[in-house]
This record gives sequence, C-alpha cells and structure tokens, in this order.
Amino acid sequence: MQTTLLGLAIALILALLAALVGPYFVDWNQFRPQFEAEASRVIGTPVRVTGKLDALLLPTPTLRLRDVAVGGDKDPAKIRAGKLDVEFDLGALMRGEWRATELSLDGFALDLSLDRQGRFQWPSTAGRFNLGSLAIDRMNVAGRIALHDASSGATLRIDDLKFSGDVRALASSMRGEGSFTLLGAQTPFRISSGQSNDGKGTRVHFTAEPGERPLLVDLDGTLTFDNTVPKFEGALILARPADVKSTEPGQTWKLSSRVKANPSSAAFEQVEAAYGPDDNALRLTGGGDMRFGASPLLRLALSARQLDADRLLARGTTNMEPLRLLPALRTMVTSLPALPLPAQIELSSDQIALGGRPLQNVVAELRADDKSWTIGKFEMRAPGATRVTASGTISEPGPSARFTGPVNIESSDPDVLAAWLQGRTDATYRNQKPLRMRGGATVTADRIGIDGMKAEVNGGEIEGRLVLLTIADGKTRLEAALKAASLDVDAMSSLAGMLAGPQSAWPDEAQISLDAGRALVAGQEVRPVAATLSYGPKTIALDQIQIGDANGDLSISGAGSFDRIDGNGKLALDAAAPSLAQIGDFIAPFAPIAAERLNALGSSPGAARVQLKADFAKAKDRTGRTNARAVLDLDAPQVRGAITLSAAPNIDIARGVDLAALGGSEFHIEAKLTANNTASIVQALGLGRIVSAGDGPAQFESSATGIWGSPLQLKARLVGTGVDGDIQGTGNPWADQPTAVLTVAVRRADLAALLGLRPASMPSIVLSSRLGVAGNIFTFDDLDTTMGGSRLRGRLVLTRGDETGVDGEIGLDTLDLAAVTGLAFGAAGHDASSPLDRGWLRGWRGKLAFQALSGVLPGGTELRPVSGTIKGDGQSLTLENFKAGIGGGEAAIDLDARQTAQGPNQGTSFNARVQLSGVDGAALRYRSLTMPGGKVALQMTLAGQGRSAAGLTGALSGAGTLTVTEARIAGLDPRAFEVALRASDGGQATDDIKLKDIVEPVLASGTLTVPSAQIPFSLKEGRLRIEAATLNAKRARVAIAGGYDLLADQADLRAVMSPVTTRPINGRPEVRVDLNGSPDGMARAVDVAALSSWLGMRAIDRETRRLDQLERGVAPEPETDELWDEELPAAEPIPPSEVKIPIRDPRRKSSGAKAAPAGVPAAPRAPVAVSPPPGPSPSLSSSPPNGSTVVQPLPPPIDIKPAPGVMRMQKQRPAAPAGTF
Repeated sequence: MQTTLLGLAIALILALLAALVGPYFVDWNQFRPQFEAEASRVIGTPVRVTGKLDALLLPTPTLRLRDVAVGGDKDPAKIRAGKLDVEFDLGALMRGEWRATELSLDGFALDLSLDRQGRFQWPSTAGRFNLGSLAIDRMNVAGRIALHDASSGATLRIDDLKFSGDVRALASSMRGEGSFTLLGAQTPFRISSGQSNDGKGTRVHFTAEPGERPLLVDLDGTLTFDNTVPKFEGALILARPADVKSTEPGQTWKLSSRVKANPSSAAFEQVEAAYGPDDNALRLTGGGDMRFGASPLLRLALSARQLDADRLLARGTTNMEPLRLLPALRTMVTSLPALPLPAQIELSSDQIALGGRPLQNVVAELRADDKSWTIGKFEMRAPGATRVTASGTISEPGPSARFTGPVNIESSDPDVLAAWLQGRTDATYRNQKPLRMRGGATVTADRIGIDGMKAEVNGGEIEGRLVLLTIADGKTRLEAALKAASLDVDAMSSLAGMLAGPQSAWPDEAQISLDAGRALVAGQEVRPVAATLSYGPKTIALDQIQIGDANGDLSISGAGSFDRIDGNGKLALDAAAPSLAQIGDFIAPFAPIAAERLNALGSSPGAARVQLKADFAKAKDRTGRTNARAVLDLDAPQVRGAITLSAAPNIDIARGVDLAALGGSEFHIEAKLTANNTASIVQALGLGRIVSAGDGPAQFESSATGIWGSPLQLKARLVGTGVDGDIQGTGNPWADQPTAVLTVAVRRADLAALLGLRPASMPSIVLSSRLGVAGNIFTFDDLDTTMGGSRLRGRLVLTRGDETGVDGEIGLDTLDLAAVTGLAFGAAGHDASSPLDRGWLRGWRGKLAFQALSGVLPGGTELRPVSGTIKGDGQSLTLENFKAGIGGGEAAIDLDARQTAQGPNQGTSFNARVQLSGVDGAALRYRSLTMPGGKVALQMTLAGQGRSAAGLTGALSGAGTLTVTEARIAGLDPRAFEVALRASDGGQATDDIKLKDIVEPVLASGTLTVPSAQIPFSLKEGRLRIEAATLNAKRARVAIAGGYDLLADQADLRAVMSPVTTRPINGRPEVRVDLNGSPDGMARAVDVAALSSWLGMRAIDRETRRLDQLERGVAPEPETDELWDEELPAAEPIPPSEVKIPIRDPRRKSSGAKAAPAGVPAAPRAPVAVSPPPGPSPSLSSSPPNGSTVVQPLPPPIDIKPAPGVMRMQKQRPAAPAGTF
C-alpha cells in the first residue's frame, strides 16, 4: 500500500512539472488550424491568426495570439487586433466550457459600415453565431473604431480608444469605462448595456464626460436591429457642466431631448434648452429633427414666453450697470463654433428682461455649415420704442470670424435707448425726436464698423462712416466722419451716447469730424456747424469748433490742444449772442445750474459775450504737478466780470483726468462781478427769495482757497442798493454732507421777499451770526438782528428738505402781534380781499420758542413781557404756552391754525382760546377806546375760516364773558338825577332841551363805581354782540347792550342808567347814553326824555298830595329833593306793625274815589320807607273840642288824571346770567 501511494505522488509531481515546463517545449503554432476553427465556430465568422501563438496551463490557462483578423479580406467590416491575450478559468475549461477571466485586446481596430439602405455590414459568416458559449469576466481594449457611411461617403473615427469592463455573454451584457479621442479632443466615457425587458433589443447607457472639450453627452435608450438596420429610441442630454475645469470661457448650458434615430434620420421631441446656472438659467423649449446621408441637416426650433437675462447676469434693478454692447457683439460673433454638419436653428422669445427693461418679440433665424453661419433674420423691440433688424453672414466661425450684413435701427425715443445701454434709469435731458439708422455692418475680432451709414434724426439725414478698431496691445481706436445738410444736435447726442457707452469703455484713440450746413442746438438754429476732434497717446486736439457765425443769433468758436508728453496745453472758446438769455438757453442741456443762474439775470436786450481761456503747463520743479489756470470773462448788459481758477494738481492729464488724484492739490478760485441792477445779481446768486433789492448798481466778490478734498477758506461780499453784507469762514464741499462754519455780517438788507411782502414795505435789517452748515442743516448761533428799532437775538436751526425744519429760541425787544399774525396767516403784503398765502401754516416742521420784553396787541394794548412757543407739523401751526403780562395781570392764548388747499373746507381755519386775569382795566385799550378802571378778567373762544383776510374776519365766531371788579365808569355820574330834581323843582327844566343842558355836564363829570359785574358777549359772522347786561352800583343801575362790526369798523353801545334808592318814588327815572361810530372816535349822545317825563309825573303827584292834605285840613309836609342819604342807616328797619298810618279825612269815603278811566292805570302807591320818618306825623282830631264851632268840611278833592302812559311803571330788566366758558 505504501508503495502504491508513493507511486501516485511521484506521478502527480511529474504531471505538474510537465504542465509547468511542457508548454515551453511545445510548438503551439502547429495547432493554429485548431484554434482558428474553434474561434470561427464561437464567433460565427472566419478568424485568422497570422502572428505568433502561445499558451500556458499554469498558473492559469492563458492563450496569446498576435495579429488576429476577423472576417474575410474582402469583407466591408473588419476587426483587427495586434495582440489578443485570454486567461481562462481552469475549472470551467476542465468542464469543457470557454470562460475567460480576462480578455485583453491591444492594437484593436474595428471598421463598421452602413450601406445605402442603412444596414450594418458585418463580416461574412460561415455559420451561426455562438457567442453565448463564451463568457468574459474582464475585458480590456485599446485601439480605434471607424464607422463608414456609404450614403454620405463620410467616416466617423474614434481614436485612442481605451476600454476596461465586464462582459457577460458578449451579445447581451457589458459594463465598463474608458476614453477616446473624437474630433481631436480626448474624452472619457462610461458605458453599460443589457438586454431590454422585452428581449428584442439591447438597453444602452453611454456617458461621455467633459475632458479636453467642455461637453457632457448622456445617451440612454434601447438599441434594436431590424434586418441589421440599427434603431435607437431614448433620451439624449448635451451639457456644459458648471464645475468643468476648462480654459474655454462661457456659461453653462444644457440641452435635453427624447430621440428616435435610425441611419437615415433622427427626431428630437420635448427639447428643453437651459443657458446658465440652474437657478437663473434661460429656458427654452421646442423640437427638431436631423437628416443623415449625403446632405445631412439639423433643424431645431426653440422658443420661450419670457426670459430674465438680468437674473442670469446677476443684475438688479437697483444696481444698474452699462450694457457692454459692442464687446458683447464681438464676443458673440467670435464664439459661435463651426458645426460638423449643416443646421437650421430658429430662436424666439416674447420678452427678455435685460438691463431692467424688456426686449420684446425677439426672433433669430440661423443657418450654419462647417464653413459659415448665416443670419437670415434677426429682429427685436428694444427700450425707447426701438426696432432692430439685422441679417448677414458670419464666415470662418471661430476666433477669426467675420460678420457682414445690413443693420437697421429705428427708435422713437433714442434718449431712453441710450439711457438703457448706459445703465441709467432714465435720460438726463429728455427729447423724443426719432432716430433711424441703417448701414452695412462689419464685425470681426478687431473691428466693428458701419460703412455707408445713413442716420435720419428728426427729419435730418446724416451720412458717413463709423469704425471701432482694436489696435496693438488690445487698445481701441474710433474713426468717425459725419456729414449732414441739417443736423439736430439734441437728437444726435442720443446716437453718440449709444455708440460711445460709459467713459470707461471709450476707445484709447479717436479721430472724429462733423460738418453740418445747419444745426439745431438746444432748440436754437445755428449755421454752419463744424468740429474736428482727435486724441491719441501723444496729443489731445480740438482742431476746430465752429457753431454759427458772426451774422447769426449765436456764435461759438474755439480751438485747443494738449501735449500728453510734456503736459502743456491750451484751450480757447468764444461765445457771442444778441442777449445773455440766448447763451443761457444754449448751455441749459449741458450745465443746467449755470444756465439757471444766467437766466435769473433777466432778459434785458443787449449783446453778450463769454470767453473761456485755459492754460496747462508742467511745473518746473519736476514735482509732477501741472500748473493750470482758467479765466471765464463775462460781458453783458446785466453783469460784467471774471471768474478765475488757478491750481497746481498732481495729475497727468495725458493719462486722463482722474478727480481722485486731485486730492492734496492747492487751488484758488475767485469771482468779481458788477451789475447795473442789484436785483439781477441777487437773482443770479439764488437770493431772490430772501432779499429784495433795488435798481441801483451792485458789486459781488467771492473767493475759495485751499486744498482739493480738504476744507476751504471761503469769502464773499455783496454790496448794492438795499443790500450790504459779507460772509467768511471755512467749508468742506467734498464731504458726503457738506459742512461749513461761517461768520455772517449783514449791514443792510431788505427781507421783504423772504416774508412774501412787497419790496421796501418793511425796514431793513442788520444781522450778525455764526452760521454752521452740515448737509441740509443750517445752524445760526449768536444770532443778533436789528429791525425797525427792535433787536432780536437767539439761536435758530433750519433743516432744508421737502419740509423745512425749524428749531430754536429767540428773544426780542418788541413784538408786534398784529404784524406777526399777518405773516403767520399769509396776509402780510396783500389786500384784505386777496387770497391768503400759506404763510407759516404749511411747509415747515419743528418748534420755535420766543420771548419779548414787550408786545403790542392790535389796537395798541401793551404786553410786558411776552413768551410762547410756535410749533409746526407741516400742515398746521400751533401757538402753545403763550403768556404775557398785561396791566398788572396775566394773558394766556392758545391757537391752532391750518390751511387746507382742497376739499369743501378749502382755505385757512383756526381755533383760539384767550384768557385774561387780574388785569387793570385802564391798561386795556383798542385804539381810542379804553376799558374802565378796575380789575378785569376775560375768557373767550374764537374760531374762523376763510380764503382771505376779509373772509377770515367775516367768518369769526365765538363767545366769552368779561368780568369787571371795582370798575369806575366815566361819564355816568348818578348825581345827575339829584341835579335834575332840583332843576325841576326850581322851574329851570321847563323842557327836554333845557334839562339835557343841565344834566349832561353833571353826568359826564363823574364816574360810576361798579363793585362787580359779568358781561357775556358773542361773536358771529364777524360781529361782536352784547345782548343785555346789568351793572349794579351803589346808587344806580346801568343796563348796557350793543356790538361791534369788525368788517365795517363800526361800534354801537347803549347804556341806560336809573337810580337805586331807598326813598319812596313813583316810577323809575332813566338817562340813556349812546356811543356810535369808529373806535377811533365815537359820537356820544345823551337822551333825557324818560327822565323829563318822570319829573313831570313827579310834579303832578306832589301837587296832588299837597291839595289832598289841604282838603283834609292838614298842613302839607315838606318833601326832600334828595334821592339818597349820604349814609344808609345802620339800624334795623322798623317792622311794618310799628309804622304809623296817617288819619284819613272822615269826609273821604273809601268808595268815593273815582275809578280811573279804562286803559289808564292808577298811580302806584308809594313804597313804604324802610328808614324811620324824619319827624312825627301831625295828629289830626277825629271830633272838635267841646263847645267849639264845628269846622266846615273842605270841598271834595280835585281828581287830576295823569296823561295816558306817563305814570306807568317801567318793568325792570333782570340781570343777564354770567356766561360760562
């Protein structure tokens, strides 16, 4: 047994040695026929091995073939391999299966052919395919593939093919990756395939990734063969990824589509094109097809409703940038690639947002082949109602491409078009004159030109040539030669702005000439116009400029040159016109501020001349500075003088004027102007709304000295009729918010214009202040002003803007409240019936606190002192905390006023509240009227609305109460009643006239003291009314009533005085006093008719009592002529039960008295006296003494009837209730 095992081991060892060593001693070429036969059986077509053949058994079975060919020599399709290495699976091989673990092909060459019917031509086969009997785990291929198309005669070559992947049953499954060279570019790829779900085709997914060419191709679909005719249906993606590392610039893009292809044609459905990053891409959709064969053609139509190019370019509506039109046009022409086959492409979009404006109806029709692009149609609508059309040919696509073709531009508003191209939101100087331009355009990488250009501008036609060249070192040169019989320069500026673009995009060199027989400049017609301008690296030259001639309305001529090497140069311009206004109108589009100042001088006739001379020279100290001096001479009837600027900036004008480089350069500017009319120069300085000047001569001088970019020393002085003042200090006009600290001294100025008044309607002022300027904020510190003998001091801050801001505190010597109220309400300087200005009611916001040593109310009442605060909110004016001392008391006023420009309440309205307390009545006066002495208190409300001062006065309404204490009313002396009694008893007052002559002097010579009274009043429609009020004094009662019409300036006051006495009197004596007329002088009238009637009735009554006493046999008692006691009794009054009743005559019967006639009232009984009688009443005996003779009775008394109505008691008016407020 041991011997047997040892023998088997030796046999196994010998077999292994034979397997390892044997193949090296075996000539495998003798088995070539067997290998070729087996390979032909597996592939199904003849296989020839013309090179070396080698095989190994261990460590793995390996077969190595050299120079292998598949197919016959005359087959159209050929497969060649210089080297074929196959490693087999040993286990599968022992089982009789062909399973390769790795197959390597080097020098692989595959030639495939399509016949004219589109069928693949495979190598001729001697049997059926048996590829399923071969499995390959790993396959490596290096070589090339060529596809020959019989119908077109073209060959597609894929060189430098390298592939490594897995193959499962070669005809059904494959997966791998590699690279190849196509059209000269190395491209990596990935591929996978497998049997389709229905088993009728092969599912193929092929991806060519970006390599040397920034292009991604993704093909995913099903490949089928119908009678050897290939067909493909699936999805195609062409893209330039965003993260591609390529030296070729350009935006990312992506094109996707559903594809149905066969050897004769391909159909593209659901085409989606995206240009730019995914979030901001321009997206178009459409479809197309491709025709193969002898005349291949790609047709594609893409469209979009709306595209946002601003979003793609990361533009915003608030960050506008100039559109680089000409560089973009060059880039577009030179970036179009040469297509490998003819194509027809149609692009359209309803709207494209670009530069913040829409481009509408954009249409482009392109045709291309391997040699050129043809633009059959290009059309779009641009801003400014602009229509752009173009067509032409782009030859030699690529960096040396050249476009030639006609271009037509029609714009109804060229300024809007130019503003859009330059990145502005709107044109600075608008004119809407149409523009039409056409010509033959040429665009190359170094040239953009329009030859034979014809531009129609506002009816005038311009002919010429425009060329923009790219010269050495990337610099550009502009050449323009333009001629016109009639030229509108305003409209032509739009064309120039559109072509020139922003200053940073201007060419490095230029040669421009313009010649026009007639031109319209700034609305003025001039003839002729000629200009020649050139600049380059060495010189800048204005060879000629001529606008108009000496015989026309306006003439401008000049010339200039500048040497960019040594820095020397000069410029001279001379302008002449029949009037200064024509020069102002001419420069308005270019320098509107300067034109406004010139036009403010007035339009007085007379020739005007303006000369500008400027000189430049390099400094001799070689510091790099340039000495510059410019003089502007002005000679016109309105003003004469010169403005001189001298500076030494450290700049090189040869390289351009960089204002930032002016920093640190010293300069000096001064102006000296004289005028025959002060008002003209005041208007030119922009002070016309502040100062009212006269017609006399004036002189203005100013200067500014300092370093560019740093604070400057400023001085200015103006002397003329009605104005004399100067300012000096420092200012920084370079800051974002200009600042200045100035000392202002005004020795004489008429500020009527500032207050909206007529010139010379107010006294001139003298002013001094320290003025601080910070942007729009003006601060007046240490303000000291004198006007009309009143001095004003304080601090004031003004903020300029849509609404003027006011904040400050001022103090005055004297404040005229009537004048200030007129200014505030906009009534100053106008008739009472004229509409009110806005005054201080609108247009400002803030507060102003004021104090005055004294003030004057309308009518002459003096206040001392006065303080308050005026506030404004832009729409109304409020007077708060107004307090003033008046007559030892205090006055307080609150007011709110506003002005409404529109609506039913149009006009000025106000509400006010007035309060007086503890005021001495003698201090209150209105013109010639004075309040009675005593203490006065007042509460009153006022309201009004109107469009004029008269309307406001006529609409005044309100109410109030006047309270007087210890008032002493002159002209109402109660002693007039006693004088009247004595005159009546003495027989002196025989009639009303004599009575008046007696009473009136006594009445006017004394006063009536009223302890306290309240007088309510009302104000309606501009009329002050006192309906009824009673003043109760110690000896008299006065009833007053009346009113005052503010518009008519007429007053009507009535006072009825009657005595207040403790003595028994019948009736009531009254004296009436009337005051009528203007407050400046009221007429006084005294009416004693009621007093006279009372005196007559009193005489009759006394006589009746006397006769009655005589009839009774009683001696008449004496009656006093006095109405009042000097002192009222201090004792308590006698009770009525203790009052003695006189004995009546027994002959008088109570029923014996005759009744008074109807309608005539009986005389009233005398009231019972409340004071003791002066003496005892005489006692009369009821019967005679005994023994005496009986006294005969007296005759019956005589009944004397009074006149009808004379003795009627007048009803006493009750006191009006005190008004509350």
